[in-house]
Amino acid sequence: MSRFERISTTVSVALVSVQHWRNELRRIPSLHDDVSGGVTVGYSAKVRSRSSVLRRFLTLLALVASIAAASTTVVHAAPVSTASGDGVGIRLLDPSGGSFPEQNYIIDHRQPGGTIQRRVQVTNSTAQNRTVDVYAGAASLRNGEFTVQDRGTANRLTTWASVNRQSLPLAGGTSADVTVTITVPADAPAGTQYGVVWAQPVTDGSALATAPRVGVRAYVTVEPPTGRTADYTIVGLAAERDSRGQAVVVADVRNTGTWAVALEGEVTLSRGPGGATVEPVPSDDATIAAGATGKVRFRIPDSADLPNGPWQAGVTLRSAAIEREYAGEITFPTAGTGGGSLGSLGFGSLGSGSL
Repeated sequence: MSRFERISTTVSVALVSVQHWRNELRRIPSLHDDVSGGVTVGYSAKVRSRSSVLRRFLTLLALVASIAAASTTVVHAAPVSTASGDGVGIRLLDPSGGSFPEQNYIIDHRQPGGTIQRRVQVTNSTAQNRTVDVYAGAASLRNGEFTVQDRGTANRLTTWASVNRQSLPLAGGTSADVTVTITVPADAPAGTQYGVVWAQPVTDGSALATAPRVGVRAYVTVEPPTGRTADYTIVGLAAERDSRGQAVVVADVRNTGTWAVALEGEVTLSRGPGGATVEPVPSDDATIAAGATGKVRFRIPDSADLPNGPWQAGVTLRSAAIEREYAGEITFPTAGTGGGSLGSLGFGSLGSGSL
């Protein structure tokens, strides 16, 4: 199982997509977390109109500006040595660059082929010399949690991001600046990608997986090129079991726009045998080409003994500000017998508008 870490923040101002702005601005927490898990982000609200949420965001921005301006976003992990001070820190130097004035994270949006540049500052506040590795790491936003992955795990954003200084020799009490460049490919699908720019001390010549690391979150939303649209609809549900007998819910999705979409979301199961329920399960990452129909799978962990059903399944999918919902009754097949039922009496919800 992957080790999860929490990134400390001072004020949570906003997330990159319109959906994230609205949810985040409803609560604006002040957080100081350790490095053991994910920071919870709510998903209770739906976006009905992109322009209306933008208006709400701009209004609320004036209220949080004074808080955000006063916030110094230095993200700290546990000290490298408990006897040597506060350890290694990292902060964003130019948070006001780009399209939005967020302070805590690298947050921006680009069309395919665009480039984002930001500077971070890495500080060694100990009295000892330290060498610090700087790199982009993978993350996801699943079930309302920003979850970071172990070093070496890749996603789209880690392949798009680079740093101009991968290794920093820092004397005690000094700092160094690093430029982060995110280059969005020309064929990148519409949707939001997540990651972290990490700073990790090197111990005995190598950056150990267990060494404390500190980071700045990155939220990058890809918008379709001018003249193209991103939209999709959920057309049905099915139930399967994989070769190990684990239960899998499958959503059939049709891309109704003119640009590829990257999708992520979750499924919940309710009204199962004996009133059983299954808490939200995240989807596999999926990309659906323009005009195509594809499948998004939700793999329920440790489910070989899960009753076949029937179950009421509720699916929510997101691609940046576009959210779609679908619900229907499903029944899983008995392990070893192949495919299961198609969702019956399913119904969908348009949610937000297209990009």
